[in-house]
Amino acid sequence: MALRHIFSIIIFVTCVACYYNSCQCGFVFDDISAIKENRDLRPHTPLKNVFLNDFWGTPMHKEQSHKSYRPLCVLTFRWNYLLHQLEPMGYHQYFQL
Repeated sequence: MALRHIFSIIIFVTCVACYYNSCQCGFVFDDISAIKENRDLRPHTPLKNVFLNDFWGTPMHKEQSHKSYRPLCVLTFRWNYLLHQLEPMGYHQYFQL
């Protein structure tokens, strides 16, 4: 039984050590469009836009929309924006749907 706990601790510490390194990084790749450039995250944008726009903040009726409808994810990003603005560390700390 004790050996099982030791292996569990080793796995946990290894995962935390690997993940911690990424917490120091900024936004990359799709984070730029999904977070930095997405107006739906800003408090001045009406909340209803989260349900009318795609994941990237483009209205669903537009041809340019990717039609990726993820309002719960965008709501968590909006919540993170309210707490941390555009500080990447805040987005890394919380689980995103």
